[in-house]
Amino acid sequence: MKKIIFSIIVSLITVIILLSFIDKTPQQDKNNTADIVCSVSSVPQNLKSVGNLSKREQDIICATSRGLVELSSDGSIEPVLAKDYSVNDNGLEYIFKIRDDVYWSDGSKITSNDIVEFFREVITEEKELSALLNVYGVKDYINGNNSFSKTVAISSIDDNSVKIRLNSKDDGFLIELTKPQYRVRKELLFWEDIFKNYGTIIYSGDYYISLINEKEIILNRNDSANGELVKKIYLIKDENEDLALASFEIGDRDIVMNPPANQLQRLKDSGKLIESPSDEALYLAFNSNNNNFSNDVKNEIYRLINIAIDEYQNKNNLLVELAECRYFREGNIDLTKLQSRNVMVNLKNDIEMPSKIVLVAKETLKNKDVINYLATWFKNNTNITLVYNLLTDEDMDLISEKNYYDIALINVYAKLDENEQLLNTMSSFLPKAEREMINNSNSKAEKEELFEQIEEELFNNYRILPLLFYNNTIAVNNKNTSINDILDGNGNLNFNNLK
Repeated sequence: MKKIIFSIIVSLITVIILLSFIDKTPQQDKNNTADIVCSVSSVPQNLKSVGNLSKREQDIICATSRGLVELSSDGSIEPVLAKDYSVNDNGLEYIFKIRDDVYWSDGSKITSNDIVEFFREVITEEKELSALLNVYGVKDYINGNNSFSKTVAISSIDDNSVKIRLNSKDDGFLIELTKPQYRVRKELLFWEDIFKNYGTIIYSGDYYISLINEKEIILNRNDSANGELVKKIYLIKDENEDLALASFEIGDRDIVMNPPANQLQRLKDSGKLIESPSDEALYLAFNSNNNNFSNDVKNEIYRLINIAIDEYQNKNNLLVELAECRYFREGNIDLTKLQSRNVMVNLKNDIEMPSKIVLVAKETLKNKDVINYLATWFKNNTNITLVYNLLTDEDMDLISEKNYYDIALINVYAKLDENEQLLNTMSSFLPKAEREMINNSNSKAEKEELFEQIEEELFNNYRILPLLFYNNTIAVNNKNTSINDILDGNGNLNFNNLK
């Protein structure tokens, strides 16, 4: 009898310990009115430079701020703070008419002067400015030549109209302007320490931050917002994917972004998984600081890794898609070019291979999973030992100075619309002249043309090579929710559609 009682007590203690690891923050308040609870992996303290934030961190900007125009899930551009816009015949001058019924969270009307002041601040403070570099006078202003009002062609025509003039026609300008960093914010410097200043900031979005700390963010609906929107949204930091999903299973999370890979099929079978392509990619880069490998050896290494990645994709088809020699998931694809690349990759050379390859990558769960698979595959299928090191963000940023490794896995958002972020990630492996050439280009079309040239050099000389693209996988408890409800055209959470 004593043994039975002891066993029961042990079991109860075990359950209590396991439950203690699950964050139940929304249930702590008996009067809690939260409508949506989302799991997040981090809570940023600095929200000033949006271009440096992850997609999930940018979600906070999207909830609390609105843009002149925004991108819907079907790719259409929708006026938001603007009620409409016009473009003159030569494609250089844009006029945005501001809605009469848009207000800051303090009840004051959002005017054209507010919009102009925001652009002055964002051009001054933001580093990722691809949408605005083609605006007349922006580069001169950044270089310190004269004042904003005398230099930059962004001006208020009247209380309800903003005019923007470009240097050259750019058909991609409006799409660029839908990025989260161009959601209108007031007093941008206060967003640098959001933990301290969230209570005094005036917001332009449907939600405002009512609480933020290391563990959670609470978003409350603004009084001026659509009354059909949910009243309160909790963003709860979970230490890892498994704990996030555990909370999801017991009903403490409504949305979990990127749940554990080994649970995707089960979630899909139960109708709780939403899938969509993303621009998140994994590239392979060879170390340019050493000459350990000839091009023939590099080709063979890449061929072997592609075989392994192909098998990995077969086991994780809901999570990843093969890059198949493409640097970008979408866009114009030259089939002839891809075919020649595939022939090049699949050409087996009878050459002497190294006995050991040293691989480095940023320490993430996704990277660890891929690397473990690669290491096991090489052990079982080759005479090569794959040795790997998982590094911090800081160490990965300094990788260009190191020569102790042979290959690196690099995580990028493979989208030309976000070329600064793409190039910053790839900078350790991209020649300076080529990096500057792209940065000095003005239009999206020019960037695409220049990168296409660089692409071939990267591929043919085994600098940076594409491996795979990740999918957005989202666990949602509401079976009626679709991908169109969850994400906007930029891949950010669409809080306006959360039910």
